[in-house]
Amino acid sequence: MPPLSAELLLAFVLVFTLDSLSPGPAVAAVMARSATGGARRTAPFVAGLVVGDLVLFGLAVAGLAALAATLGPLFLAVKWLGIAYLLYLAWKLWRTPPEETVRAAPAGEGWRLFGLGALLPLGNPKAIGFYVAILPSVLDASALGVAEIMAVAGIIVLVWTVVLFGYALTAARARRMIRRPSALTILNRISAGAMAGAAAMIAARG
Repeated sequence: MPPLSAELLLAFVLVFTLDSLSPGPAVAAVMARSATGGARRTAPFVAGLVVGDLVLFGLAVAGLAALAATLGPLFLAVKWLGIAYLLYLAWKLWRTPPEETVRAAPAGEGWRLFGLGALLPLGNPKAIGFYVAILPSVLDASALGVAEIMAVAGIIVLVWTVVLFGYALTAARARRMIRRPSALTILNRISAGAMAGAAAMIAARG
């Protein structure tokens, strides 16, 4: 097959960037996490989300039928596992005093957040919808060569990481501007609500 044209690659960058910038469960969860724990402690969650999207892209490369067949039996289990953990984080955040959210990360937190991030795209209809419905309108992922697959995967990693960290840094800066304990408590509870809202968005879709 002919190499992936620069025009198609540019079209993919534009479409993927616009889709990434649009608020969804992943963005809401990243902002909620960063508003309470800071951008650095949110990094494992962002890394997991990027890996989860790469898994979806890999399945799309294998063929859309393989994507559907792979996710079909596991979709509900993965979806509700992610929802349950998001709700647990929201409940924990609601009950945690604001001064405790800025303490050092507890052991294993990074791996747990990475695992949650990697699972969320596999149970998120918005993420799956991009690779099932939007991606094929831009390029045929199943017909890409190795170099082209690497190029598209690199774009996914770069764009998604930059977008998510942009949201994370914005939320972290907002927290640094708030000093009063009562205001921090309100911010914690708004963040808990955003985390629960992300779970609700995933539950309501698809």
